[in-house]
Amino acid sequence: MAQAYPKQFKRIWSPVRQQAADSFLILMIAAFALTVILVRLFLQLSGYPQVGNATFHIAHLLWGGLLLFVALVALLTWANHWVLWFAAVAGGIGVGLFIDEVGKFITESNDYFFPLAFPIIYAFLLICVWLYLRVRRATPRDTRTLLYHALEDLKQVLDNDLDPFEHQELVSELTQVIDQAQNPNEKKLAKALLAFVKAEDVRLAKRPNVIERVWVWIKFISAQWPARRAFRWLLTVGFALAGISVVFQIGALLAYTSGLLRGIQLPEFVIVSGKEQYVVNDPALLLVYQIANVVTGLLMAATAVLLSIGKEQRGLRLGTLALALSLTVVNLLTFYFSQLYAIGAALSHFALLLAAMIYRWRFFSNR
Repeated sequence: MAQAYPKQFKRIWSPVRQQAADSFLILMIAAFALTVILVRLFLQLSGYPQVGNATFHIAHLLWGGLLLFVALVALLTWANHWVLWFAAVAGGIGVGLFIDEVGKFITESNDYFFPLAFPIIYAFLLICVWLYLRVRRATPRDTRTLLYHALEDLKQVLDNDLDPFEHQELVSELTQVIDQAQNPNEKKLAKALLAFVKAEDVRLAKRPNVIERVWVWIKFISAQWPARRAFRWLLTVGFALAGISVVFQIGALLAYTSGLLRGIQLPEFVIVSGKEQYVVNDPALLLVYQIANVVTGLLMAATAVLLSIGKEQRGLRLGTLALALSLTVVNLLTFYFSQLYAIGAALSHFALLLAAMIYRWRFFSNR
C-alpha cells in the first residue's frame, strides 16, 4: 500500500519586515552619524595623528570593515534577540569609520581632506534617513507577518526577557492571527502559541530593562514638559535665531550678484579642510549656496512671526518645510565649504525639527 504524503504547496519567498526594523535602522544611523562626527572632531583636535610608521598606515577604514564583519558574523552565528541590537550599533559604527575615509577613494592623490568627501557622507546619511522613513511608514499587519513577529518574541521567553508590556503585545498579535487568518495552518499555530503564552507558568521579566525604562521616562517627560505657552516661545526663539542670519545673507547675496552683473573679479573662496586649503572659483555654486541660505532663512523668520502671533499649525508646517530644505539642500552645500560649522548647524536644525515634531504630537495629534 502506497504511503500517503501530505499535500505540498509552493514555497513563499516574499520577505517579512523585522518587527523593530525602524528601531534598528535609526540606531544604526545614529551610531553612524555620531561616529563620523567624533572621528572628525578627534582628528581635528589631536592634529590628525597616524597609526603606523614610515611604511605602514593603519587607516580607521580597516577598523570599520572589521566591525562590519563582526556585526555580520554575529547575525549569522547567534539567534538571540539582543544580537540584532548589537549588530545595529556595531554596523553603524563600522559604516561611520568606513565611509569617513571616502575622500581617499575618490581622488587620485588619496586626499582625506577633499572638500567633496563630507557632502558625500552627508548625502549617504540623508539616504539612510529616507530609507528609515520609508520603513517606518510601511507597517504590514498580515497574519503571516504577525506570526513571524510572534515567533521572534518567543525567543525572549527563553531568555527571560519578555516584559509584561511585550507579553500583552504578543497576546494581541496571536489573537489577531486567530481572528483573521485564512490559512488553517496559521490559525492552528497561533492557537497553540497563544495557549502557551497565556499559561500561568510562563516566565516574564519583572520589568523592562534599563534602556527601555530610560526611553519610557524620556517619552513621559517630553509629553508633559514644557507647558504649551513656554514651549511655543522656545520654538519661536529657536526659529528666530535660525532665521536671523538672513539679514547678513541678503547683504552678501546682493553684493555678490552686483559684482557678477558688473563683471567685477570677485575674490576667491578658500576652503580650509583639516591640513589642506582649497580654492573655489565657481560663481554658480556660490550663488546657489547664497540663494538657498536666503530662502531658508526667510522661511524660518516667517515661521517665528507666525508662531509669535498664534498661527501655530501654519507656522509649524512652514518651519518643518524650512528645516527640511536646510537639512537636505543647504547643509549639503555647507559641508562642502565648512565641515565643523555644518556639523553644528545640522545638529541645531535637527534639534529644532525634533522639537517642532514633539509640539505637533502633543497638541495637534488628536485633531
